[in-house]
Amino acid sequence: MNKILLISFFIACNLFASEYCIFDAKGNCVTTIQSQEAYKSFQKTNNQTKYYIAFSKSQEKREKQTYSKFSYRKAKGKKRWYEVDWNQGVKLCPEQNFNSGNGVWVVNGSAHIDSLNCVYVDGSPYTRSILVLFARDLNDLTEADSNWILVNQTIVELAGKSFPIWNKYYGDDSDKNKIRNVTFQHDLIVDKTELRIKDAIWLRENEYILQDKFPNRGKFMSFRDFFKRDFSKDFYPFQDSTNNLNFPVKSNELYIAIRSLLDYLTPVNSVFISETSNTFIKNEKKGGWEIFENNTSIFWDTTANGYRYPLRDEWFVLQNGTASTIFIWGNKFNKKELSRYMNINCSNGKTGVYSVKSFEPNSLGLYDVYGNAEEIVMSIKNNVYSDGLACKGYENFTSLHPSCYHIKQYVCIEKGKPYSKDASLVKGLSGMRLVRKLD
Repeated sequence: MNKILLISFFIACNLFASEYCIFDAKGNCVTTIQSQEAYKSFQKTNNQTKYYIAFSKSQEKREKQTYSKFSYRKAKGKKRWYEVDWNQGVKLCPEQNFNSGNGVWVVNGSAHIDSLNCVYVDGSPYTRSILVLFARDLNDLTEADSNWILVNQTIVELAGKSFPIWNKYYGDDSDKNKIRNVTFQHDLIVDKTELRIKDAIWLRENEYILQDKFPNRGKFMSFRDFFKRDFSKDFYPFQDSTNNLNFPVKSNELYIAIRSLLDYLTPVNSVFISETSNTFIKNEKKGGWEIFENNTSIFWDTTANGYRYPLRDEWFVLQNGTASTIFIWGNKFNKKELSRYMNINCSNGKTGVYSVKSFEPNSLGLYDVYGNAEEIVMSIKNNVYSDGLACKGYENFTSLHPSCYHIKQYVCIEKGKPYSKDASLVKGLSGMRLVRKLD
């Protein structure tokens, strides 16, 4: 009989917390178990290569869920990337030249296989990447075919390409545009939307995964304080947080590390949280020490393959859909065109941020590239990385992308607070859209 095996990282590698089924290759539940010891006992008396394990309660869900065979978006050696929407199940079958009878599936998520050794990967309601390996030898996964299922993510090919970056300067050269041509080194995998409250709750529930990576991290804030900080009602239309699940969430670097680990990637940011009441970080520019927000220190290592904020130059190229213009539609501001991509009535004091995907995407399939939450981006100076708002809170800095000045009067400010054209700073929500290198 063909060797057929599916290993689910989230199922087989964690402690059993509810009833599980052991399924055969045809998807039939042959027995139920409730503990890891019971599964080990089953392994001793049965040929484990003929069976796989999954939640018994998810069987009904799988029968109702539809799965599609997607064409891969990009292939590179033994790696393939597939782009899907939220909750889209994916069917993958072994390549014909890979000896389909001897393959072993390894899935970072919920899945099942059939008698033909095709794997059915359940759709995810969260923005993430699901790794699916097909290997001959579980002891050497480096030789496995790897398939990345990109949920609400897209590939943007930037490597080796050059784009103009506009910066508007003030002072002696008032109202003068300066253009820099920037060449990029990496293709990117980019979230199609800003991180939602729904995603943040899921990541928060999995914060335990940081314990092994950062054992001395101290304690996170309480769940109550977490909601108060990240789900502030100042920006959201509903008092009940459950009605705001598809709205962008306030930026938080902890989500980046958690999501990288959940997707089996190496975190780009190292997170250290003090157990004391305050953590003081030396700030040489201010000539002293200052309290870092939330007692958290962030150190960036962009050589890793995990998630991060986009670099500032990357973001403005992503924003205009890689067009060599200031805006998606051209170099001149157009209010009517802007209304296709964001709520230009958002700053009337009656509404705050809105649900993601409420307006048209750009040519890359990215939503809310203007307005809604202001994106957090990374900057590099003297090989030191830092992060901040893409338009710096729409304050009148000496150098900003020209689009910032036009978007300023339409951004979603705090609910109930009217926008003032003379205000030097617009208090909008600082959101986050994550990217990672395609490697």
